[in-house]
Amino acid sequence: MAAVQTRRKRKLGQFLNALRKRAGKTEIDYHALTRKTQSTLSRMENGYISPSWTELSALLALYGASDDERREAEALWEDAKQDSTRLANAAAFTPEARTYARQEADASEVRTIEMIVIPGLLQTAAYASAIRLAGRRFVDASVSVEQAVAALANRQRRLPGLRLHAVIDEAALHRVVGGEEVMIEQLSHLVDMSGQDDITIQVIPFGAGAYGTMSGGGATALLFEEGDPSTVYLEYAGGGKWVDNPADVEKYLLHFDDMAREVALPPADSTSLIRELATALKET
Repeated sequence: MAAVQTRRKRKLGQFLNALRKRAGKTEIDYHALTRKTQSTLSRMENGYISPSWTELSALLALYGASDDERREAEALWEDAKQDSTRLANAAAFTPEARTYARQEADASEVRTIEMIVIPGLLQTAAYASAIRLAGRRFVDASVSVEQAVAALANRQRRLPGLRLHAVIDEAALHRVVGGEEVMIEQLSHLVDMSGQDDITIQVIPFGAGAYGTMSGGGATALLFEEGDPSTVYLEYAGGGKWVDNPADVEKYLLHFDDMAREVALPPADSTSLIRELATALKET
């Protein structure tokens, strides 16, 4: 199985990297101690693999770690070994989506802007199934709809608790996905979720006109605690792309703030609009 980068392994790797550089040790010193390659050191310091306990102890000695630094490194090592980001129904995710789901599992806050679809964390099972079936040309045919929906449900277990701020284009609320009954259920679910303390839902009304990301698809920002840098994920049919450059991430965060303050309806007005649309569908 290919090594997977995780936030916790990366924190350990960054800590060891800082100790190594402070001690003036190089890849040559690492190889002399462990007989492992420069590539292995790079993968460890970038969070793809963790050292063994024995190797960790040897590295801390090589780097001249203090008692406090040793205790911190050992705590980070223990934390990195915890499998908190193991995914249920992992086979249901594309490689890109699998990485996203692991990052989302460690996030303290999610901010998302969607133009044509309800954000995944807020989708009902029936709505998610309809989306999956409609996108069958872009998904792994060996993964059933039931598996995909179960994987989504596992992500949704963090709600409530995870802070979620979703800005949704009104167009996504009018598109009748899966039929009227499915859409009525979906809209009603949004109304219910908007009442949760950790969840904010805002609607970009048709009258708002053009806005920054409408031509580029949805964007999701993941924010983390303990000073970890935020990141942005751009999803498209069949895959996705990470935006890690700090300047570009900041642009997305500022754009999101602009949308929430200046373009989208306030949360209460958004909930009222969603409720009206659900009622209108029921009366058709």
